[in-house]
Amino acid sequence: MCLSAVIFERYLQMDTDLLAEKYGLDAFEREELSEYLRNRFEGAREHDLESFEQLAVWKKLAVLAEMAGAAEVINRKLIPKCPVEFADPDGVRLEIFDSFAGEIPIVYTRAASDFEALVTNIVHKGKRPENIGHTGASFISGRTVRFIILSAKPYSNVTADELGIEDDDWAERSLMIRRSHECTHYFTKQVYGISNNILHDELMADLIGLYDACGQFKAEWFLRFMGVIKGSGGRLAVYTGGLSAKVRCAVEEILVNAAEGLEKWSLSDGFKELDNAERIKIMCHAGICGMADLQN
Repeated sequence: MCLSAVIFERYLQMDTDLLAEKYGLDAFEREELSEYLRNRFEGAREHDLESFEQLAVWKKLAVLAEMAGAAEVINRKLIPKCPVEFADPDGVRLEIFDSFAGEIPIVYTRAASDFEALVTNIVHKGKRPENIGHTGASFISGRTVRFIILSAKPYSNVTADELGIEDDDWAERSLMIRRSHECTHYFTKQVYGISNNILHDELMADLIGLYDACGQFKAEWFLRFMGVIKGSGGRLAVYTGGLSAKVRCAVEEILVNAAEGLEKWSLSDGFKELDNAERIKIMCHAGICGMADLQN
C-alpha cells in the first residue's frame, strides 16, 4: 500500500471512530459508515482521454444544426421514427463542447417539456421515465456514442428566490452547472473508469459546476441542493437512501465539513492556479473525508 493510501486509511479510521462514538454506532453501523466513506478512486490507474467513434458524425450534425436548426436536425437525423413536437424549437441548440474531459456533443433545451420529450424519445425509446419532472440532465454514454442533454430547469429544483437571484440568471447558471457537472462524471469515467452515484462524486461534480458558473464553490448553495439546508432541494436522500438512520446523520456531518472546506479551497490562490482536470484528480485522491482540508 502506498504512503498516501496509508495516511488516508488512518484519517478515515480516525473520522469513523469519532463519529461512531458521537452517534452511538454499533459494529454493523461502523462498518456501513466505513464502506460508504471508502475512496473508490484509491489505487485506480489513470488512462488518457480518448474520443469516441461517432464524434465525427455529431460534428456533421452540429454543422447542419447551424443551418437548419437543432430541433429540425434532431428530429430528422436522430429520431425520425419518434420525432418530438417541440414547444420551443428556437430554444434547442446542439454544440460540440470542448470540455476538460474531451469533446462531447451537448443538446441544450430552454423549455422543460422539450428536455423531457427528448430524453423520453431518444434515451427511453418513447417510454416516459418516472421522475423525469425532477431530472435536469441526461448523459448517454456507450462504447460508440456519448452525448449530453441539458435543461434550463432550476438546478436541483432549488428556486432562484431561495438563492436571492433573478430567474433568468439562475436558468443560465443552472445550465452551466449541469454542463460542468456532467463533464466531471465523464472525466472520471474516461480517466479512471469510475463514476459512482455517491456523495464523493457529487461533491466533485458540483464543485466544478459551481466554480464554472459562479467563480467559486458556494457551500450554502450546495447544501441547499442536497436539502441539508431545508428548502426545495433534496438530493441527499438519493445518495444516502440505503443507509441506516444514524449512519446518514454521520455522513451528513462529513458532507457539511467537506462543503465548507471546498469553499475555502475554491477561493485560494492554489486552487485558481489549477485547471479543472487537476482539481478533479486532487479531489479523487482526497476522498470525501479529505475534502475538508484541501486548502491546507
